[in-house]
Amino acid sequence: MLYSHTIKLVRFYDGVDGLKTGYTETAGYCLTATAKKDGMRILTVVMGEPDSKTRNKETTEMLDYAFANYKVQTLLKDNSNIGKTKVRKGKDKYATLIPMEEATILNKKIEKDKKATYEVSIESIEAPIKKGDVVGKMTLLIDGKKIRDIDVTVSSDVEKANYLELFWNQLKDMISGTIGF
Repeated sequence: MLYSHTIKLVRFYDGVDGLKTGYTETAGYCLTATAKKDGMRILTVVMGEPDSKTRNKETTEMLDYAFANYKVQTLLKDNSNIGKTKVRKGKDKYATLIPMEEATILNKKIEKDKKATYEVSIESIEAPIKKGDVVGKMTLLIDGKKIRDIDVTVSSDVEKANYLELFWNQLKDMISGTIGF
């Protein structure tokens, strides 16, 4: 199948993968374009240009500027261990917590990478729980200021324990002294 694009940049600018061209007398020549390079997606909007050549030139200049001056810094991968939490009534007593997406921020290329911290807030978790279920939030902070929240899940499924397993776990806890009377 052969496709034809009215967005010439799709063919002539590495990384451009679309979006929309347009023209009206009121708005002039317009272009909304997206491009992705080095894990960074840029979206540009140009409106009110006198012709499509100028519209494409303006878009190219914006993309060139963005890719030349900015980079994405990955703080945490989507499989990063960010802690453990207790799972009530689970075959496993604890579950490893992971973010549901990569934690990234935008940096100027000439600046040092930013130092970020995070805080994790988890509700009480009861088995069964599946990887992909939202169990809490991770708040990204830079210099103590909130940047964004990311949903948190568990790294693997935790099945519900049967009565015998729950009794056995309780007995082991009593013997090891982790719970008191």
